[in-house]
Amino acid sequence: MNCSLTLVLSLGLAAASHAAVLRGMVVEAQTGRPLARALIVVQPVSGGKGATQSLRTNPNGVFEFPPMPAGAYLITASRRAFAPVQYGQKGWKSSGVPVVLEEARETNLRIALPRYGAITGRIVDENDVGLPEHDVIAYRNARPPVMVGKASTDDRGVYRIFGLEPGAYMIRSATKMYDDGGYLPTFYKDATTADGARPVEVVLDQDVPDITVRPTPGCLYSLGGSIYNPGGGRAPLTVTLVSDMGSESVSTDANGRYKFSPVAPGKYELYAQAQGGRTQGAMAAFQPVEIDRDQSDLNFSLRPQPEVQFAFEDPKGAPFDSSSVQVLARQKQLSGEGAAQFLSLTDNRHTFAPGRWEFSLPPNYAFYVAAFRGPNRETRAGERADGWNEVVLTQSALVKFVLSGNPAAVHGAVTNAARDPVAGVPVYLEPYDAEGRRRAGDLRMVRTDVQGQFRFTGLAPGAYRLLGTFEFQMPDASTMDAAGALVIRAEEGAELAQDVLQYVAATTHQ
Repeated sequence: MNCSLTLVLSLGLAAASHAAVLRGMVVEAQTGRPLARALIVVQPVSGGKGATQSLRTNPNGVFEFPPMPAGAYLITASRRAFAPVQYGQKGWKSSGVPVVLEEARETNLRIALPRYGAITGRIVDENDVGLPEHDVIAYRNARPPVMVGKASTDDRGVYRIFGLEPGAYMIRSATKMYDDGGYLPTFYKDATTADGARPVEVVLDQDVPDITVRPTPGCLYSLGGSIYNPGGGRAPLTVTLVSDMGSESVSTDANGRYKFSPVAPGKYELYAQAQGGRTQGAMAAFQPVEIDRDQSDLNFSLRPQPEVQFAFEDPKGAPFDSSSVQVLARQKQLSGEGAAQFLSLTDNRHTFAPGRWEFSLPPNYAFYVAAFRGPNRETRAGERADGWNEVVLTQSALVKFVLSGNPAAVHGAVTNAARDPVAGVPVYLEPYDAEGRRRAGDLRMVRTDVQGQFRFTGLAPGAYRLLGTFEFQMPDASTMDAAGALVIRAEEGAELAQDVLQYVAATTHQ
């Protein structure tokens, strides 16, 4: 071995001897059995010297990271069918607490992963006899309800819906037509509407048993018709029927006909879409429908999808440099909002399926949204445009964002009761309608750095609420209320200095 290689190895060994070592074990919370192949992610708190690393546990549930710089790290463990855990969190949806790794010392952790919750029960007829092959759906208790799980009953009418996060759910049987008659969708407990449903509370590591649903016998209908595609071609079209409880899709036949059956009475939205011919773009259609009888002649034609021209200008009407502007869009249907997606614009244009859409710009340190203009939507005095803005698209339209280059910012430190800075604590910023006492936009979150400092930029003038705490992950508006979040006001172009006292709940329930 030559001298230079010996020197390199010696330096490497010396550095490793002064580094921190992190190892540990991941186990199943209920049994204590080791969990093989669990994913461990280690992320340094901002301002630290380390780098984000990940690895999986060995067959004995053990993990060990290569030596790393001393400092504060956030550690997360996860495995399929188990709820992820951030080390140090007090309960579900609380935040993990950084682990401080010391130089030339070993840190050993034990992380217990709980399983998600489940709901079990039966779907039965009027005489409590189990109904086989009957779909049952779990919805998050929201308005409109959000579907999160689905199962089908066995030969005895028994079902199990698993993989559920803690919280309140509504259980509903699906529409079903048997040879001897049909059943309307029915909620637990014996309700045909969401407002009459009895919520079911789910916790981790437990099944909620005996949730029996008795579907209501009733009339079911069929809905069908023909769709004409002026773009040409005989390829099948996708037709989607949407209600406030979800959606289902079918394909047209060779003659452009479609059919949904069985369908419960109620209000729906009907969407159809196809790729156009060589000389046309994508073709689509949208139509509200109310079903109270069989309909076999709901016919309509596809039209070119609406094209939206996006314009960006400053408050004086001059063009705003849009090179750094990204546009977010999400579709709104009876079943709720779709996932937000960044748009890929061509010459600041984009085509959309007809219907209701919402547009927003993500926070940007260089500007804020001062006003919005679009079909059926214009910012009025006292309204905020820096959140989601809804429009109805039936034809090509202009959507305009008015951007101000003088955003506000807020910075400060999170301290504990002893006035010591707290590293790695989540800080939440909520756009706030003080008069209506409600959330006025999307919640933002940053973690404090190693000095306990945080900063939010790109703020529109107006009221906000600040909360620094390990107790929650992305708290809702009512949780911000209960925690006494600090109300602040941002002024255009101003940098607000505001320290925050760490919130610690008196008790935390798992």
